Amino acid sequence: MATIYMEKSEASAPASLGRSLVLSASVASAIANKLLAPHGLGLAQWAVLSVIWRNGALSVKQIAELTGNAPPATSRIVERMVQNELLVRQADPDDRRAVVVDLNEKAEKLRPLQNIYETVNDVLTVDLTQEETETLFELLDRVRNSGKSWLEPRRDE
Repeated sequence: MATIYMEKSEASAPASLGRSLVLSASVASAIANKLLAPHGLGLAQWAVLSVIWRNGALSVKQIAELTGNAPPATSRIVERMVQNELLVRQADPDDRRAVVVDLNEKAEKLRPLQNIYETVNDVLTVDLTQEETETLFELLDRVRNSGKSWLEPRRDE
């Protein structure tokens, strides 16, 4: 059995994959937020910008799907970003009744932050070899897929 590193205050906690994932995600978010703060952004705003940088103008529903956020939360984030003049709402060129969200000039100037996740990855994997890093990503994908599979409705239920 592998030894699991824990802080002294965590020593009495049982080994839990969910807990380890949550704590790791929390540290990753904190690193990203520290890197983004000088630019006036938080991780949630960066995620919205990132999907628009990569895909072009999107509906709030599409942004929610691509960022993994709930539509109401995404709508609030987008609204704040519109108020902060990072995003603009405009008519969907394919459906004039629909609205899409797009970047403005201020957001375009932030495009160099598009790959900031690479810096976060580098910080988090500094003590891993390239092979270990690749294995980590593969294992995390398998863990996520196992969880998604378990959550899918079963015919026998």
